[in-house]
Amino acid sequence: MQTLIRRIWKCIEIAALTAFAAMLVLVTSQVVFRYVLEVSVPWTEESARWFYAWQIFLGSSLAMRQRLHLQITVLLDRFTGRPRACLDFLAALTGLGFLAGIIWGSLLMIRAVYPVQAGSFPISTSYLYLSIPVGLLAMLAIAAQDLADSARRLFRSRRG
Repeated sequence: MQTLIRRIWKCIEIAALTAFAAMLVLVTSQVVFRYVLEVSVPWTEESARWFYAWQIFLGSSLAMRQRLHLQITVLLDRFTGRPRACLDFLAALTGLGFLAGIIWGSLLMIRAVYPVQAGSFPISTSYLYLSIPVGLLAMLAIAAQDLADSARRLFRSRRG
């Protein structure tokens, strides 16, 4: 199971890096075409935005996995023991609920925009919005692990 999880995270890393590289190439080519060759290529800007969205949501899940998201812990750091475990549990539960709500909303959005095509190429815009649940599902898995860890600490401190 751990091998499968490592492979999934490796795929997410590769996909995020690929999205960044594609976006970089598209934006650079757009600048070259527009200002050097004086030719407008409209699909490069829209494609770059799509890759940017994928990069953001996949990269956010990678950042969450490595604990790189900003946290304000001034209040939390004042607590120890059972009160801290309880606050950690509530924070993890709130985060899990927030992510689940965003995922649900993004699935509704994907369904609503499925018939709508991109402006520059004949692809459904639902593929753009698919970046949200894909990235946030990985974050949801991390949040669920955080919830389980904080629940263990809470109930361990309750016994001790």
